[in-house]
Amino acid sequence: MLRICAVGISVFVLLGCSAGPEEGAASATPPALPEVVGPVVSVTGGNLRGTVREDGLQEFLGIPYAAPPIGTKRWQPPAPLTPWEGELAATEFGLPCYQPGSLSAFYDRTYTQMSEDCLTLNVWTRGETVADDLPVMVWVHGGALVMGSGGDYDGAPLSAEGVVLVTINYRLGPFGFFAHPSLSEEGGGTSGNQGFRDQIAALTWVQNNIVQFGGNPDNVTIFGESAGAWSMSVLQASPLARGLFHKVIGQSGARFIPLSDLREERWGLPSGEAWGQTVAAKFSGSQSPDLEALRDLSAQEIMDAFAADPEILMNFDRLTIVDGEVLPDEVNTIFAAGNQTDVPVLIGSNADEATTFDPALLNPGGSTDYVAAHSELVARTLPAAGDEVLALYPESQEVARDSYIRFNTDAMFTQPMRLWADYTGNTTSPAYLYWWNWRPVINGSDAYGAFHAAEIPYVFGNWSMFGIDVTPEDEAFSATMRKMWTNFAKTGNPSVEGTLAWPAYTQEKPVTAILGAEIGLAEGVRSEEVEVITTAYNAFRD
Repeated sequence: MLRICAVGISVFVLLGCSAGPEEGAASATPPALPEVVGPVVSVTGGNLRGTVREDGLQEFLGIPYAAPPIGTKRWQPPAPLTPWEGELAATEFGLPCYQPGSLSAFYDRTYTQMSEDCLTLNVWTRGETVADDLPVMVWVHGGALVMGSGGDYDGAPLSAEGVVLVTINYRLGPFGFFAHPSLSEEGGGTSGNQGFRDQIAALTWVQNNIVQFGGNPDNVTIFGESAGAWSMSVLQASPLARGLFHKVIGQSGARFIPLSDLREERWGLPSGEAWGQTVAAKFSGSQSPDLEALRDLSAQEIMDAFAADPEILMNFDRLTIVDGEVLPDEVNTIFAAGNQTDVPVLIGSNADEATTFDPALLNPGGSTDYVAAHSELVARTLPAAGDEVLALYPESQEVARDSYIRFNTDAMFTQPMRLWADYTGNTTSPAYLYWWNWRPVINGSDAYGAFHAAEIPYVFGNWSMFGIDVTPEDEAFSATMRKMWTNFAKTGNPSVEGTLAWPAYTQEKPVTAILGAEIGLAEGVRSEEVEVITTAYNAFRD
């Protein structure tokens, strides 16, 4: 089974203006453009030699977009590349960034080799000349910001729809999301969010180089699922990413939750720097390690300490902070004020996201007290939850498992994506909201329903994911989904002639596209649940 996807946010579960030179691992001007695309292209850093497939698809894999973040560059913003001599073979994926082993048997995330030197990206193109101006799609993988790799995805089927596809690696977990007072002092007053800075550097590379692959730098769509979709909301909110993309697709995830501040404790959350001091002590075994001592630790020593402590490993919400630069304020505040990048968005979630987060699935052979698990999940997610929440998701023994799954689905995915759509009312660009309810059959059963990340195999046309029992109906549905996603990338509208005329979402007319065995339109999907959850979130903030 191919390693993909991201994961939810319970302790029982797993969890979708141009940057300045300090972001700009790819800010230098590339060499003069040849007229024909590949198999050798000139990019920032030097020449690349890719692979040409028989059907005309060209692959360029493992392309460095920033200097290796090792030694004194560990935890620094991505630095510019050092040019290489001769041709660089771009024929194999770069190594995944350091990360823990698989946290779920269903979402297999185990790599035999990893590296801190992992800031690479991959390009699939069928462009023939640099004047082709093909739409560009840049995929940011999920994995709770602690797992995953851009090399887990095959770009052949999606690029066949007439787009240039890019997938990226970015620093993860304790290497990509680590704030510390000494780092802030070293960095001119800020630290943390290094993984988001990597994503911005990769998008800067795309702006500077994608024309070499027949792509149009003025038509870039960024898309991601789960933590990749968290990243989409962060990038849309970040002033450092302005001008680097022109459309956004967010699949099952957004960072509208209360976020930690770099220096101030709030929402009952420690500051980013205070949390960084806590984890630094775990890494080093010392209460007050200095940066030199932390940088002397091997990557494996840091990862072993990170993975050994569930309090740190599973605290995914600590990874995104208001650092003053990548995020000058909370994502929720920026969107509520209409200060996000004003571009078209295609966003949505799946009907049964949390079936694969069932504690019994994550802890096979153990016993699960669903009443306690559900009560703890509600209390942690919505500290100000009232009786209205428990009326919709009752705690009685008979229905506690169902309530746990439905609440996890709605609080972590349904509500954030609807809120994202609502926030587009503060901008001029359209939003297209979907509700995915295609039920893949795995090992002869569709018991998982439309589970978290179930849409990815259909969007990418890649059947090695999850071991789906593929039917002609699956193939046809995947072809339709690829057409919707790439139509949006091409035109800003995901409608498919003869299949679905998809109107934009508004608060006055909250039209949602239903993407499943039957494709159609509906209004107010789970509106009551969304309203109650939103009210509870607002009560906590107040």
